[in-house]
Amino acid sequence: MEPVIDLELLRAFVVVARSGEFKKAADILCRSQGAISVKVKRLEEQVGHCLMIRNNRGIRLTDEGETLLSYGEQLLQMSSSALEALNAKGISGKMTIGIPTDYVQSFLHKLMPLFRQEMPNLDPTIICNRSRNLSELIRTNKLEIAIIASEKDFGASSLIGSERLIWCGPKHHRIDNNGVLPIALFDENCILRDISLRVLKKSKANYKVVLTSSVMENLVSAVSLGFAVSLLPESLVNEKTMCPLSDKLFNNYEEIKIALIGSKNINKSTVENIAGLIRRSYVGSLSV
Repeated sequence: MEPVIDLELLRAFVVVARSGEFKKAADILCRSQGAISVKVKRLEEQVGHCLMIRNNRGIRLTDEGETLLSYGEQLLQMSSSALEALNAKGISGKMTIGIPTDYVQSFLHKLMPLFRQEMPNLDPTIICNRSRNLSELIRTNKLEIAIIASEKDFGASSLIGSERLIWCGPKHHRIDNNGVLPIALFDENCILRDISLRVLKKSKANYKVVLTSSVMENLVSAVSLGFAVSLLPESLVNEKTMCPLSDKLFNNYEEIKIALIGSKNINKSTVENIAGLIRRSYVGSLSV
């Protein structure tokens, strides 16, 4: 029989390698430093190679250790994904899911087919609203789970990913309003609006708000047609009609974190299983 790598031993090795210290790894894994050391030693015996060398400054991976680290992270991720997929099959019954209004199309096209495949016994009802309103509905137990632009810890939550925000102007139109920059913004009670205004204030730019809307597509159109500039999620930037503004004007390294949050009445493992499903469906193209 071919030898098989013990994933528990592999996990200890990966955490030590990434943290750089046995003590830090022990704290992360809630084990004693001695127990972690034993796991790494057992893994070395299992694979037949020295994987790391300890010194006064911490640890140094051998060539074999570097190779195993690369494969090990992939194996652990595949193991996690497999368990999430298996556990997702058991999620059933009615569930009310909140989705930010501007991402409903993306959700329906990408996630709904996956939900039907991976959670055939789930009966979802979709509620569209803004992230802050969805967060309040979760807090008051009027929703079970919601995808939101995350601002803080809401308890039963799981990070899905993040998306870069880019200040964009029109590619084929010149914006010239006598030195005043025309800005398109979301209207009130919006995270993206708050970020935009914060950056504008910090930049001390001379600007005028020429369009406000609760619909993302209206901001995108305002930029594409040369009416205004705006701060947009990277996934919505059309390179044929838009171009990023110079970093000298605005810092183009803002980002927004996307999370799945759950009410107090939903099991945390259910939130994580659904979050894992969403992460897999948006690999390399997060736009939720």
